[in-house]
Amino acid sequence: MTFFSVSTCFSSESIKLAVENSWPPYSDINGNGISKDIIQKAFASVNINVEFIVVPYKRALFLAEVGEVVGAFNVTKQESTTKVFSFGEEAILQAEASFYYENSNKLNVKSANEIPTGASIALIIGYEYGNDYEKNKHRFNEIRVSNQKQIIQLIRNKRVDLAIMFDEVAKYTLREMGLERNDIKQGGINHKSDIYVAFNKNQETTPLIKLLDQGLRNIKAAEK
Repeated sequence: MTFFSVSTCFSSESIKLAVENSWPPYSDINGNGISKDIIQKAFASVNINVEFIVVPYKRALFLAEVGEVVGAFNVTKQESTTKVFSFGEEAILQAEASFYYENSNKLNVKSANEIPTGASIALIIGYEYGNDYEKNKHRFNEIRVSNQKQIIQLIRNKRVDLAIMFDEVAKYTLREMGLERNDIKQGGINHKSDIYVAFNKNQETTPLIKLLDQGLRNIKAAEK
């Protein structure tokens, strides 16, 4: 099947992707943000129309896994997700996540391996935090919440020992809450994530994945 005929096949009707509602500036409460903009431009460059369903992150993954949508984003490609979803070669973007603490906290870990056993850690429901974290998470008391503001409140109220937040998300959320960047303490980097669209593994999504890869290459080339 040629590249043109695949594109024509998919462009006859819109594809549906699930997008999370709590990762600004990448994806805000309405699903809008950096990630959606990139995906729309990439698919538009290969003549694919996209419809978006805006739901919490865990729900987005579920919809993609059961095939109610063809895929979901913003997903990290790691061992736990590649078992469930299909991924392309091209990332949407790269995001860096760090450890965060209440300002008086003396803890300052450099990796998930250094987090003390039994430590309480604030995270978002359903999020992935890298392979090293996955290998160690059985040692921690995870406090999973639905939005970024809750994480910052848990840190500031000393309800957890630490948290992991993506740095641009932390900056955005602090600003939205009327706080300064130094109102919580940023520590070392937990991981850098290449962020992808995760596609349903049971449907024939390979042609669509290749089209997205091509679209992402198109817009990257246009930006040079």
